[in-house]
Amino acid sequence: MSYPLIILGAGASFDFLQRNEYPPHAPDLDQYLPPLTNKLFDGTKFHEIIAKYPEMHKLVDYIRVKLRADNPKTFEQILSDLYFEKVKVDKGLNVSFISLLFYISDLFGIITQKYYQANNNYGALLKMLGFYGNKAVFVNFNYDLLFERSLGLSGVKSIDELLNGDFPVIKIHGASDWYWSYEVSLWEDEKKSCYEIALNNAEFFLNPGEKKKNWKLVINKSTDPRRMLAINVNGLQGFSYLPALALPLVGKNNYICPDSHIEFLKQRIGEIDRILIIGWKIGDPFLRDLIISELKLRKIPIAYVSGSSAKDITDSLHENIKSNIQLINNKGFSNFLSIDEGEEFLANQASTQ
Repeated sequence: MSYPLIILGAGASFDFLQRNEYPPHAPDLDQYLPPLTNKLFDGTKFHEIIAKYPEMHKLVDYIRVKLRADNPKTFEQILSDLYFEKVKVDKGLNVSFISLLFYISDLFGIITQKYYQANNNYGALLKMLGFYGNKAVFVNFNYDLLFERSLGLSGVKSIDELLNGDFPVIKIHGASDWYWSYEVSLWEDEKKSCYEIALNNAEFFLNPGEKKKNWKLVINKSTDPRRMLAINVNGLQGFSYLPALALPLVGKNNYICPDSHIEFLKQRIGEIDRILIIGWKIGDPFLRDLIISELKLRKIPIAYVSGSSAKDITDSLHENIKSNIQLINNKGFSNFLSIDEGEEFLANQASTQ
């Protein structure tokens, strides 16, 4: 049986609720609206969370200034320059990057908790899939768990559980409740903050080399990453936690999910019959190249859904992707779900079998 590949980018979570439709949502929800990348440091909404992480404040100030330029680079481009180049002359940036990881984990954990509503666009999408085959593979680039909650997967105990069922989910860049668990030395009854441990060893944790093989990728439901404590196991050894998230960088295959999830996706790619892209700029080189390789072998219809910049993005795509696009929707996720062409795209192959 064939089925679609559905890719969820930041625009999908941003348009998670039909905010201007009846019935209206609670007015205080907007302060937890999932940010597009360039709004990650929006001080009008997230100032209290930002204030918890003073070690990243100089990085925040720098990026905010650069984003105010007349022709600014993207958030990802600015952060990449800091991460790959400017850190060579300012080692203190390593501490800022670690603080940023904890901030992102904290922010999107709060967004998952506060912004989720049971009636949402993900639910509508899943219902439509139920009408036309009830099967799909999802690649979700979002740090939040809004889609997973809508799918009933918020209570999973291990990351591999995300691959179960008719709607497996590959979260390439990690999630707000994903952490690296690693061994640390602790004195008996000593209480150490995971945040403090990570800051004190920032350069190592950003470049752990072979020692990363001893880390374990786990789910941790802590509601406040800033205050997590290392766990003492036997009085001398214990475990600490580091958020398992891929920083939004340009031109880097920095996926966080296990290699087995990547292999799962590679094995399933030959079975997909449609690709629906929602709010993803097609910037991740791994997935982009995987799609291009498959498109060289066969014709696969693609629907591209984004905001007002959809046409600009599709015009700049690799020819193999551009030539397979059958539907461009530049009014966003909510609009795609409401128009007949959107449902017809989802129904296309299933209705002819």
